[in-house]
Amino acid sequence: MTGPSQRAAERQAARRGAATSPSARGRVRSVATAVRDRPTLTGRAVVLAAILGMLVLTLAVPLRELVAQRAEINALRAANQAASARVAELVLREERLKDPAYVTSLIRERLHYVLPGEVGYVVLDPEEAPAPAKAGAKAPANPWYATLWSSVQSADQAAGAASR
Repeated sequence: MTGPSQRAAERQAARRGAATSPSARGRVRSVATAVRDRPTLTGRAVVLAAILGMLVLTLAVPLRELVAQRAEINALRAANQAASARVAELVLREERLKDPAYVTSLIRERLHYVLPGEVGYVVLDPEEAPAPAKAGAKAPANPWYATLWSSVQSADQAAGAASR
């Protein structure tokens, strides 16, 4: 029977190179070489790592697509809710526009229409009212296009004098 203590003793003897008999020396040498020659990365570990790598690569693209599709679905749901709210608002406005009194009030307010026999007034805010024209102000002597043409001619004459 070979127990753990005997194997440890054989390993120590193999390290020292002091085996007693030739058969024991061969046994110790085979144990020592088996311990030394054993690869740290077995074939099973390499196959397992390759399979795991293939699984990761195979699942990465569909997972990314799934996340992108979920984000797109959420964006479309938000757009759908916004469109539904807009439709509800337009339906409410349509219902209001079916009322003739509401339409009449809109026409009077926006277009300043008055019914026959009424007098319409427009009250201006003092800040928005146009400035009154001065009675002593004269119209300019030359129209604006004449002033523009004279300034172009004077610029041309100045450029011609500078180039001479």
